[in-house]
Amino acid sequence: MAHRRQSYLVSTVKNWKESLVEPLEPRVTFRFQQQFVPVSSIAQQYYCEAKVEQEYIRGEIPCEAMVVGTDLHAEVFAMERLNLNDLLKHIEKDPRFVASFGLHGRIGELDVVGTPDAVVFEKAHPRWVIELKTTRGDPSRLWTGQVVQVRIYGALLERMGFNCSKLELALVRCRQEDLTDFERKGILLSKITRSLIEGDTNELEGVLGMKVFVFPHDPLEAEVAVNWAQGFWLGKREAIPTEKAAKCWVCEYNIICPHRLFGPNSE
Repeated sequence: MAHRRQSYLVSTVKNWKESLVEPLEPRVTFRFQQQFVPVSSIAQQYYCEAKVEQEYIRGEIPCEAMVVGTDLHAEVFAMERLNLNDLLKHIEKDPRFVASFGLHGRIGELDVVGTPDAVVFEKAHPRWVIELKTTRGDPSRLWTGQVVQVRIYGALLERMGFNCSKLELALVRCRQEDLTDFERKGILLSKITRSLIEGDTNELEGVLGMKVFVFPHDPLEAEVAVNWAQGFWLGKREAIPTEKAAKCWVCEYNIICPHRLFGPNSE
């Protein structure tokens, strides 16, 4: 396994090696003077754009769920750090290789960047993108933004020049409290990878209480999702807030957000 995080740079090259090696200058700036739009922010737009707006205006407000989720990901997806040359060699030569590194590319009018939890390569071809989402509720419930997120990762891999003809997108949802310390420390990633290779998620779902959603790679679906989101980043429209008061009640910005659905500013 390897772990490589690098500067997010838009590339127009067709070879995946060049896309990892050759940096290019950003093209334009988007809303909030962003040179690149994170995949996570686009996914969050499908939850509530007003929250995305407040995060960029006010800064991120850490909450307990966020801290716990970040720590969990650090444990589950702990990987050996490699230099770029070693990363390229492992991807190209290993029969199977698991890595995490920054993806980048142009989708629609946006220069998009993001780092998936893991990408499983087989003979230099990305076979699965793995994204883990934790919840305190029902893990079988699927959120639109989460699906959008993994679809965009697939599209970025393709734009970087990887052969994605057999790529599948795995979204794994679990309850935080259901994982033991043993499962957290690198064991869970191996179990997820093995279940995908064997096409059998019974252990993950039956024993560990997880829910595994696997989607085929579909770049058109990713483009459709970004096309809706890009109007906000291009300044063509204002943020569209959620219509669900329950989301406002649990939002870290609910006291200061002008779009909140309760209190003196609500309609």
